[in-house]
Parts: sequence; structure tokens; C-alpha cells
Amino acid sequence: MANKKKDIKVKAGSQGVSVKVRGGKAKTIKYSSTLFIALAVIVLLVIVATLVFRFGFPDYWNKFIANIMSPSGIEGNPNGDLAVHFLDVGQGDCIIIQLPDGKNAIIDAGGNDKNTTTQKAEKRIVDSIDNLKIDTFDYMILSHTDADHVDYMDTVLEKCDVKNIYRPAFNSRAEKTAGINPKYGTIPTDTYNDFVLAVQKEVKEIGAKVELNIGKKEITGEGYRFDIYGVDEEWYLKSKVGDETQIDAKEKNKVSPMVLLSYNSQEDVRRIMFTGDSEGKGGNNGEELFMEKYDDNIDIDLLKVGHHGSSSSASEEFLERLDPEYAVISVGTNFQHGHPTQECLDRLANYTDGKSQKGIEVYMTKDYGDIIFRVNKKGDMSFKTSIQI
Repeated sequence: MANKKKDIKVKAGSQGVSVKVRGGKAKTIKYSSTLFIALAVIVLLVIVATLVFRFGFPDYWNKFIANIMSPSGIEGNPNGDLAVHFLDVGQGDCIIIQLPDGKNAIIDAGGNDKNTTTQKAEKRIVDSIDNLKIDTFDYMILSHTDADHVDYMDTVLEKCDVKNIYRPAFNSRAEKTAGINPKYGTIPTDTYNDFVLAVQKEVKEIGAKVELNIGKKEITGEGYRFDIYGVDEEWYLKSKVGDETQIDAKEKNKVSPMVLLSYNSQEDVRRIMFTGDSEGKGGNNGEELFMEKYDDNIDIDLLKVGHHGSSSSASEEFLERLDPEYAVISVGTNFQHGHPTQECLDRLANYTDGKSQKGIEVYMTKDYGDIIFRVNKKGDMSFKTSIQI
């Protein structure tokens, strides 16, 4: 027998919903008006609470939104403190990071022996590694190829095992001779060539993994994460920037990746941005490349100011994007190249977030020597310096 087509009629009333199927009796599905009133009250309370939070506690609201809008979530809470050592290497950069899970990272290892506050740059780096009892670096990041950032990277590679290496895509002399990545420009300096040869040796001896600073990379650990915001490949191409002595100093600095370290404490996410020698408009435009390419909503606590505080470093747009409370400048004692410039220092001193913050607290290695920035498991931040002023 063929099935008969059924007509279904639904009628809402004050006592409920009446459902009638043709050929059958109407059934009433009852509901309680109290339920709808309760739901409406809950929705209203949520809206009121959100408005109170948003306008009554704007600082906490902004941090809440920043955490939601930040790059992909950080898993878990750390077992230990985070310690970031900005070493006094004169006009140069060397940053050693002790991560909360016992791993270690290093960003750059260069310097100038003539303008440190104490001992020579290379000895300062070696002694710091010994004092911290580090024999392995899980992560090594070279921002760019200038000697004041790369000079002693080969020393670190010879002294310690290095498991993962992130480096510029520019070729060294040895790589150009070997025909490796011929489309990329070559930096012909001895210091960069020594670094690349040491990296190749590390790959052969312990199986180190090497990645080029192109595009975005992530390093994740328990309660922390590195986001490495690299430039596009075009900024390494010979067709774009030239080759060897044709490559302008600004082009060498421009490829410095923005390296964001996020630490998920029990109370809050703390963030530090390392910038290599990036600058804003009027300089090498590395800050502009970052802001144009990546739209991640990042509210940081500490900024490592790019290019030792040059006139175009830490631009107003860059500071507004990141909104830091503290800044560190790694710079020599004799103001080599005019660093840090008063223009940059004034920008940091006069920075305002438009609400309550006025000025960014600045620490410079030429004044404080080694600078240690520490965050504990509760999210409390502190500074310790080798020179008290």
C-alpha cells in the first residue's frame, strides 16, 4: 500500500505548541514561560557583566582580548621561571634564554671588545655559558649577518651542542662556491663564512636541524612558545638586493626576524619581542615589513629595541602596535655610530598608550652591564643587573 502524504500543522498558543497531523489528533507540547524569562535574565546579566568589565577595568579587558586574539594558544603552565640574559658585549647583541622546561636558547653572539663595561665580548659570552652551566643549546637564532651579531656564533657552536639553528638565507662564500641556493645573494665576510662552516660541522657531527629565516616559524614548549616572524624570500634574492658587495647595509639588517617569546604563567601571558637590527620608516623598514605581513594582535611586556637604538628604531607605529612596558637596548659605552640616538630615547620616554601609560622604562647594557629579565610562575617580572646605578 502506498504511503499517504501527511500534512503537518503547527500552532503556537499561550499554553504551548499544538502539532496536528492530518488524519490524527492534535497534540500539545507544553512549555513554561518561566524558562524563557530565566534565559532572558541570564543573557542580560552576561551583557551587563561584559560592559562593566569592558569599561570599568579597561586594562584587564585589553589583556583579556589580547590573549584571545594572540597567535595560537600556549599549552600548559611552566614548571620553572623564565630568565633572559642580555649580555654586555658592547656594540652588538648576545641574548641567552633559560626556558622554564630546562631548555636553552641563544639569539645572536657578537660584540665589540673596545666598548664593553667589563671584559672582552667573546670572553663575556663564554664565561656566561660556563656560569649558567649550559652545555647544550636547544635553539640558536641568528638575526642577520653583521659581525656584531654573528662574530662569536662559531665559538658557541664549537663549545656547545646546538640542536636547532635558525639562520639568514643569504649564502656564505663557501655556499656560493658549492652552488647552494644560487638565487640568494652572498655575504662575503669571514665572520659569516665561519658561522656557516661551524653550522655545517654541527649538522654532520650531531645531526643539528637548520631552518632559514623565511616566513613564519613556531617553537613550542610546555608553557611557552617562540613565534619567529621572518621576511619573505624576495628579500634574499640576488635579483632583488644584489650580491656580495652590492648588498646594501640596510638590506642586510632588514631580514632580521621579529622573534616573539610568550610565557604562559599561572596569572598572565608575558611576552618579549626580539628585533635584531630592524628599524622603522627612514631606516631599513624591517618593522614596516612585519606590520604589513603579520596582523597578529600582540601586546608585549618587553621590547629588545632594534639596531641598538638607531634614530629610526622603535618607531611610533611599532610601539603602538606592541605597547611594551619595558625596553632593553644592547649598546656600547662609546656611542659607536651615535647609538643610542636621542631621537629613539625620546620616543621611548614620551610614549603613551592613550590611556594611563606614560613612558617606557629603558635598560641599556652600556649603563647596567648584563641585564637579566626574569618572570616567575605567577607572572611576576623583575630585573637584575651586573652594575647598579
